[in-house]
Amino acid sequence: MDSLSGKWLYEEDYSYGKAKGELFLRQIGKRLIGKIIFLENIDSSNSIMIQEFLEGEINGSQIILKATEYDIIHSDKTIFYELDCWKGILLNEFTIEGESLDNQGIYGSFIFHKVQ
Repeated sequence: MDSLSGKWLYEEDYSYGKAKGELFLRQIGKRLIGKIIFLENIDSSNSIMIQEFLEGEINGSQIILKATEYDIIHSDKTIFYELDCWKGILLNEFTIEGESLDNQGIYGSFIFHKVQ
């Protein structure tokens, strides 16, 4: 694939809940930069909206994205957020699937679908 640049829809399941949002990527050679904005539902009474800024790389069909910083867009409670890392496989030009891990040790499974 020549470019992963563009907008991707994001869904993730992890042990504490689900997350949905949008990933905006820019590919420069093998380097990836961007941001992900998502709503995370921890339980039925608490959801938060987070923006994380990302750096990463593509090596063959393997994708690694690591958050470098974050902003809390919305939360009903005061929180400290742990940065995420996504490791996945490019299944085709429109789909990346893999696993995530945050700095707290929480694993999840995600999928990115390219829309633009």
